[in-house]
Formats: sequence, structure tokens, C-alpha cells
Amino acid sequence: MRLCTVGEIEDGMILGKSIYQNGTKLLLGAGYRITPDIQERLVEKGYSHVYILDEGTDDIIPEDVISDEVRHHAQSRLADNVKKVQNTIRFQDMSREKALELLENGSLKDVNVTYGIRKIIDEILAEISAIGAEYFNSVMIKSKDTAFFDHSLNTTVLSIIIGRQYRYSKSEIRSLALGSFLHDIGKIIIEQLAEPEKQSTKDLYREHPTFGYLLVKNDGMVTPMESQTINQHHENQDGTGFPIGLTGNNLPPLPTNGRETKGKIFRFAEICAVANAYDNLCLNPFTKEKIAPNDVIKQMIDGAGTIFNRDIIQTLTKIITVYPVGAYVKIVNIIDPSLVGSYGVVAKINRNDLSRPVIIITTNKYKKKVRPIMIDTSKLKLIQLELVI
Repeated sequence: MRLCTVGEIEDGMILGKSIYQNGTKLLLGAGYRITPDIQERLVEKGYSHVYILDEGTDDIIPEDVISDEVRHHAQSRLADNVKKVQNTIRFQDMSREKALELLENGSLKDVNVTYGIRKIIDEILAEISAIGAEYFNSVMIKSKDTAFFDHSLNTTVLSIIIGRQYRYSKSEIRSLALGSFLHDIGKIIIEQLAEPEKQSTKDLYREHPTFGYLLVKNDGMVTPMESQTINQHHENQDGTGFPIGLTGNNLPPLPTNGRETKGKIFRFAEICAVANAYDNLCLNPFTKEKIAPNDVIKQMIDGAGTIFNRDIIQTLTKIITVYPVGAYVKIVNIIDPSLVGSYGVVAKINRNDLSRPVIIITTNKYKKKVRPIMIDTSKLKLIQLELVI
């Protein structure tokens, strides 16, 4: 199967991977033949891409880090906890100051925002450990309906993979994962607050880490490592972030490297910040321009040292596959001139060089189907690929 933009779906194409509505309800099952009406419905729901079955790509299966079952379980649990908060206190038409006062006074201390979440984290960790995931080798497709839940989970998975690169202990990984999973929990209050006369929407947004921190800090099971990951995930290395304005030192996020901690960004929050930004930028369903993984990496490299921890960005470049399995690519340059302009699908990554995958050419430069040709680009002296998004 291969990744296809919703706008380029042709009548009769067959869906390769199932699509779920609201995280758990099946919208379209794999093998479903896509009609113009279905295509229009996907556009309405904010889907930018889907996986389709394509001739010559039958054996290509995108490598998901976690299973649909665990993904649905995680989304369902987070949705239940969000509803619990929303049903306990109605923040509509409440001022920012009043909402903060209620949270600071512990009005939601009995809600237990993390109820059931630690079990979810353990399920995610078990799957990642079972497959020994070292790379983020998939395109996480998000829709407008499920963006909050998808983003929470994607950020968590990427944070875990980054943390594993630094050889964190199981307890450290678990705390990093919990803080990352709930990093945007404060947004559920922000979205309910009426906009006060002197408080812009942008200003309210900049306080979602504070609201999230206050939501969880009275939970007796939450550690400072977890709550501060939530509180500081928008802090920048140069001190221009929010809500506190802390600075970073661009050192590896390790506990024993002589790093100064007073007034500095907590190391788990630095990892969460990178994972959060990557998933927000990559194929965001709310933006017209869809940015591909390789271009997201370029943007984040530009922010290394000022916005993001430089060492963590270096780690990110080693674990994000430039050309994920199932991605559609165009051959820009190759030693065989007859293949220039042809299109293919990534069949397998090369673990020694993520920019040199195995591809299957399926279409010529005129976008006419050809007999599939498999090429291991790592064995070619000249090859230049372009990700088609």
C-alpha cells in the first residue's frame, strides 16, 4: 500500500488501512472502494492523506509503532478523563482569573486526571519494547475530529523513542511518557473559557501549560517530573518561551552531566517540546499547507539551540525516517536517466542510512503504470528522491 493525498484519490481506489472516527468508531474499513462521496466526506473531516492499495505494493505494510488496539484504548481513556474534568466544573463564561483560582485551591483535586492513564502508558511501553522501536518510521495521519487525542499519543510515542536513545531507566521513561501524554491537557479548560475583554485568544493559549500543571499537581500519584514536563513543554532554550521564560543549556538531557538546573528547563520538558513541535508541524489537519517529515526536520534544525535543545534535535534527526515505509517518492536524479521523473513507494528503510530506502517504482514520469521495479537506493552512487506529499 502507499500513502495518497485525499485530493488525489481516484474513483475506485481501494483503502489500504482502516480509518476510525473519534478515535475508536470505524469510519471506513480496509478494502473499501472509495467513491467521490466518500472522498468528499474525508475532506470534510480534515483528512489530508490515506493509505491505498496500489498495484505492485501489496507487500508494503507501514510500520506502526503501536497497534490500533492500544491506540484506541489510549484515545478512549484520555477522552473519558477529559469529559470527567469538563463535567465537574463548567468553565464556560468564567474569567481566566476565576479558573486559575479554582484550580489553585484544589477544586479538581478529586477528579484524578491521571486515572487509568498509567496503565495505558504501560501498554504503550510494552509494545514499543516488544518490537524494539528505534525509529519513528510512520506518518501519523490526523483528522480534525481526533487531532487532540492523536497528537497526545504521537507526542508520547516520539518522546519515548527519544528517551530510549538516552538510555533512560524504566521509571524515567514512564514519567516522561505520562507528562508527554498529558502535555496539552490544559487546553480543555482554555477552550471552555470565554474570552475576557483584555485577554486575547493567543494569550489564553500561552497559559495552557499552567492550566495543565494545575490540573495534575494535586493528583497524589503525579510526580514533579511529570507535572513540570506539562508546565514547561513550551519553554525555549533562549528564554523566549512560556509560561515562565526559563532558559536551557543545550546539553544532553541526562541527570548526571553537571547541568545547572536552577532556572533551567527540565530535561523531560525539553524532549516533550521537540516531540510536540514535530507532530504539530507534520501534516497538521488544521493548516492548509501540509509539511512533510523531511521539511519539518529542516525547520526544527533551524530552531536548534535557540528554541529547541540542540542535542535533542540531533537525536531527532537520527530516529525520524526521511522516507517512511509506504510514502510516495519521485526520482529526481539517478544514474539511469530513463528513470528520472518516475514515481515509487518506499518498501523498506535502510537502518544505516535513513535517507537511502528500498523503493518500488510503480509509475513512469508521465504517471503511467509500469511493471514494478525494486531498487535499493543504498547501493547506488547517484540517487536523489523527493517525498511527494
